[in-house]
Amino acid sequence: MKKVLFLILMLFLLPIFSYANENMVKGNKQYQKNNFDKAIEYYEKAKEADNNNAMINYNLANAYYRKGEYDKAMENYKIVLNNTNDNGLKSATLYNMGNTAYRNQDKDSALEYYKNCLKIDSSDMAAKHNIEFLQQEQQQNKDNKNNKNDKDNKQQNNQNNDNNDNKDKQNQENNKDQKNNQDNDKDKQDKQNDKDKNNNEQDKQKDKNDDKQQDKDNRQDKDDNQNKQKQNPNQHLLDYFDKQDKQNLDNAKDGGTIRKIGRSGKSW
Repeated sequence: MKKVLFLILMLFLLPIFSYANENMVKGNKQYQKNNFDKAIEYYEKAKEADNNNAMINYNLANAYYRKGEYDKAMENYKIVLNNTNDNGLKSATLYNMGNTAYRNQDKDSALEYYKNCLKIDSSDMAAKHNIEFLQQEQQQNKDNKNNKNDKDNKQQNNQNNDNNDNKDKQNQENNKDQKNNQDNDKDKQDKQNDKDKNNNEQDKQKDKNDDKQQDKDNRQDKDDNQNKQKQNPNQHLLDYFDKQDKQNLDNAKDGGTIRKIGRSGKSW
């Protein structure tokens, strides 16, 4: 269909022959030879002499179109519409304006130009064909856009689902790690508590053993004293007098007077 459209687009791009202007004649000859630069040169000279001439501007617009300068072509086609009452020329100009808009990728404007062309000449099959083609293309683009949106939405939903799954999985992993950490901390605390308990029990046992040993030592000291008293009941008196003698001796060394204290009473 595109190939057919291309052939139709070229339908009205023939120059209007007029011998009223010498430059128009020369321009038409160059146009037929596909020398569009030369044709434009002659048409522009003809336009200088008659700026609003619909025929000159129509041929000039066609030459710009064939050269690929669509903006200048559109500019001159508009001059044609404003300066002619000829429905045949208007219809051809509107059709070519549709072609020009299509080449400029302005398909909405192209469709309107073709419709306006058809309003003037309802029997124009080329305009009908191009209208159908553009409408089908618009529908196809709309369907493609909807399909793309559906695909994008589906991909987005899948991505969101994947993200949610990954998030849930990550949360599960985090919860698992947290539980493991808590269990490890609890094990460590239990071990520490057991260790502290053992240490406390050992300390208690040691204190108990120390108390037993102290009691044993005290009993031994008591027994020793009792045995000692049994062996020499007056031993503590002898110890007292020995202590006094030692003290007097120390005082004498320091220059003091030694006072002899004899032992009275029984001779031991």
